[in-house]
Amino acid sequence: MRAADINPNAPLVLKLSVRISFAVATACYLATGAMALAVAGYFKGSKDSSRRTVIVTNNVLNTLLATGAYIVASALAGVFGSLAPLTRKRWLIAYTAMLIVAVLVETCIGIWLWSRTLDAHDLYAHNWRNLWPNEVKRIYQDKAGCCGYLNPHDSPATGSPACDASTATFGCMVSVQEYAQNYLTYVYTWLFIFVVVDVAALLAVMVLLAIRNDEERLRWS
Repeated sequence: MRAADINPNAPLVLKLSVRISFAVATACYLATGAMALAVAGYFKGSKDSSRRTVIVTNNVLNTLLATGAYIVASALAGVFGSLAPLTRKRWLIAYTAMLIVAVLVETCIGIWLWSRTLDAHDLYAHNWRNLWPNEVKRIYQDKAGCCGYLNPHDSPATGSPACDASTATFGCMVSVQEYAQNYLTYVYTWLFIFVVVDVAALLAVMVLLAIRNDEERLRWS
């Protein structure tokens, strides 16, 4: 078909494979944002004193909330742009830029969390002695049968059976660090999944933009 025979106002007809790829990638991207919002909202609303609260702090949860809201907003922008690619090019370009930002932000979050583990011993020792409430410290002590951080004389939480027993001779340093490492492993895994989904969504919208630009050149050449 010659370019002159194409109606410039006709909607863009995409291949089924392109539409499915974009829809699946964007849906997965939107799902990661919804999941981030749900997890952060659940933990912020739980108001418990579990061991998790001193590893995944309010700062981490607030970051997760902001990231989830950003992902949902950018995904909706992408969906809106994809409904009329020929007339909503700016929306698709904005979605592409927002995806790039999301990849960079999530990567930076991962690097930030990893950097905190480099001085884990000093960090958790300081937090145990100065920041963590006795309720949380007692949970660590009761779970591991330990007392204090380095030893029973290092800021123990009173009222714990482990500290009351005369046989308690070791601190909770190993228990704290093992728990934190196990918990952060889950965080790293989900961050990696988020980044993979972001990259897939980015590739999908780039393919859509390329097809859209080719169609525009064909119609107006």
